Amino acid sequence: MRFIVSLFCLTITFTAFSLQFDLPDANTDVVGTPQTVTIGPKDNFVALAQRFDVGYFELAAANPEIDPEHLKPHTLLVIPTQYILPPVPRTGLIIDLGTMRLFYFPAGKNYFYIYPVGIGKEDWDTPLGILSIIEKIKDPIWHVPQSIYEFRQKNGDPVPHFVPAGPKNPLGDFAMRLSKPTFLIHGTNDPASVGVRSSAGCIHLYPEDIQALFEETPVNTPVFIINEPIIAGFQGDTLWLEAHLPLVENRKTLGNPADIAHHVIEALLTQTGKQATINWDLAAEVVQEQTGIPVQVGTGNTSDETSNSALPTPEKTVTKPLRALKVKPKKVLPIKGATDVNQQEQNIPRFNETDEQTQQN
Repeated sequence: MRFIVSLFCLTITFTAFSLQFDLPDANTDVVGTPQTVTIGPKDNFVALAQRFDVGYFELAAANPEIDPEHLKPHTLLVIPTQYILPPVPRTGLIIDLGTMRLFYFPAGKNYFYIYPVGIGKEDWDTPLGILSIIEKIKDPIWHVPQSIYEFRQKNGDPVPHFVPAGPKNPLGDFAMRLSKPTFLIHGTNDPASVGVRSSAGCIHLYPEDIQALFEETPVNTPVFIINEPIIAGFQGDTLWLEAHLPLVENRKTLGNPADIAHHVIEALLTQTGKQATINWDLAAEVVQEQTGIPVQVGTGNTSDETSNSALPTPEKTVTKPLRALKVKPKKVLPIKGATDVNQQEQNIPRFNETDEQTQQN
């Protein structure tokens, strides 16, 4: 499928590595614009993801016809830097496990940040709910939980009972303890682990992102952890839909893509009191494809001809199961109108490939 994405003007500021956005009004849910970059002969996927401050899986999902392990120079890569904001109050820290993103809304400011995050592996879940920051730690020591110590021993990847601050510490240089105190928001010594399920439940960011977040986030900041892989929102009168591959433990209970699209959009219209004319076939296809890129699927109505309770059901039902993430290399299809940010001639940071730091907390 080839999505045609219309662009609009909003300010995106690249401060160091983080994405900073102007705070939109309460009726605007969509921010940013997608970008494209031409892959250079020495580029690698992890470095490109870190440079543009997106996660590994979200970059792969936005480019399903590109193999991350075998990049082809001169191929156009879509950078997914357009977002539908999560359907919760815009305050403090919001961590969406479904999109593997962290949204930070500083109190009293007219801007906010979006960061990619790594989250807990299956069976090592990151907790949901309303928490807060209770402690900030510079140069943390990793006191290895007994469960992780035993797991690593059993799998032939032993780890000491504690790891001092430094380059071998998977917590990185900064950590913030949550009110559920066995869980942290912290850095990492493995950039490839950001944007994937790679921890024992903690949330971790790129080193430069955690430093920026650490410096700006005070103790007692509220932290909302949600799991919303499929989100709808309005930009003016235009209805947008964004879909990510749900966490594996959630996929069996979701139903087919058409029903999912209907449920998410109907919930938005009920919440906002708006009405819309919707392309249901396209909405179902967005959920089926799960590129993580917002797509226009409808237009708001100002008349009272159609009520929310009479919202039409999809005429066609897509019964195919939600697909797994594919990385088979094919010809890439660029997004029409996306901003081309060609970084071939710039000094993109490189990282040596190392074994993934498993169960890091």
